[in-house]
Amino acid sequence: MIFEKNDIMKDYLYIDSSDDAHQSRFKVSDTPKIDHLIKEKQFSKALSEIDKSLKTDYNYTNLNLKGIVLQNLGRFDESLECFDDALKLHESSDIQLNKANCLYGWAKVTFFPEADYEKALRLIECGIENIPESEDPSEFYFLKAEILEALNQLADAHKCYLTAYKEFDRLREFEEQCEYLNTTQDTLINIVGSDFYNFTPEAGNVLSLVRDEDNEHDPDAVAAVYEGETVGYVANNPYTLIDEVKSASDIKNSISDNQKAEILFIYLGEYVVAKLLD
Repeated sequence: MIFEKNDIMKDYLYIDSSDDAHQSRFKVSDTPKIDHLIKEKQFSKALSEIDKSLKTDYNYTNLNLKGIVLQNLGRFDESLECFDDALKLHESSDIQLNKANCLYGWAKVTFFPEADYEKALRLIECGIENIPESEDPSEFYFLKAEILEALNQLADAHKCYLTAYKEFDRLREFEEQCEYLNTTQDTLINIVGSDFYNFTPEAGNVLSLVRDEDNEHDPDAVAAVYEGETVGYVANNPYTLIDEVKSASDIKNSISDNQKAEILFIYLGEYVVAKLLD
């Protein structure tokens, strides 16, 4: 897709180099023949024409254009070199954006189908560092979140999703939760099964913890009771635990007969975190 010139950027055409949801709009010089080749996706021919131009006119505009064409050819490392060389000749937010979009594109194909998650993470982080402040980084953070999720770094992934969706109040709240989990001396547990018992846990709910030694599924089971009714159990399965909490087996022999626990928050949308009360 080619966008019409406007009064502000009358020396440039906007060329959409992406077929997916991330619409990367590279700003390129007004070179009709090369622009036509790019529009027709004849990138190899366009590259040949640009190289001819660079032999007689080595400038940032041609370097920027070459970077765009190389990116479309999947030659990302060479593309970045061109953008860097262009930036040495002329500091430009447009070229900086092109560089960031190249890093995004490289990160995306490295993530899928190549499945090199560590490399993809390094690339998208570099892309985020390079995107101009005037540009919306949401797509970059969304891709970073997907990569972190694949790496099972769920807390960091959640932060990136919240950033991508501009949920900054929720982001601050979640960061406070993470800080608390990493620094508290409180004994924490996770309550599971509230959906089964039709219980909606809320911060501030005070539960009674009762050993359920006759439980046929788990001899270490500890029930969570609210207003006289069982509303769940202290998590005791590795798949329902997070690192910062104790399991039912961990606390069973140390809790008192009238042990209470207060629900603090719902972590990552699924872990009902509570602390033991003295």
